[in-house]
Amino acid sequence: MFDFANLSIGVILLMLRVAVVFLLYFFLWQVLRVVARDVRSGAPAPAPASPYGQLVVVAAGQTGIPVGKAFPLSPHTVIGRSTDVDVSLNDSFLSIDHARLEWRNGVWMLEDLNSTNGTYLNGFEVSASTEVHDGDVIRVGRVELKLIAP
Repeated sequence: MFDFANLSIGVILLMLRVAVVFLLYFFLWQVLRVVARDVRSGAPAPAPASPYGQLVVVAAGQTGIPVGKAFPLSPHTVIGRSTDVDVSLNDSFLSIDHARLEWRNGVWMLEDLNSTNGTYLNGFEVSASTEVHDGDVIRVGRVELKLIAP
């Protein structure tokens, strides 16, 4: 004889198992959606456009400066630890006025302003006014900045 009581319990257990699996996948989908939204909203805001280009942080050491942060350039851009400079970086390895990036005759020129720890261009120490090109990496203190020309 056919036992309907056992059949209905088996069907109920199967439906519960399917419901648990569905809820688990639904929960995981919601988590991924929230994480993706947070990642998108956590991206640094683009810097205001500058006709001279920008410096973008590519490595920040332990300074807390977000990688990807962009600083718009002016024809005479000073980089340092002071809040009065154009590119102010909170790094104890920087001098107050560390380096200057200057637009001269259509070319960017970088010079160290007698800083304690030096200024580096693509891994080489800058000892005199040095030409900088699009994509070059400037290191001041523990921060590396990439020049993005317009």
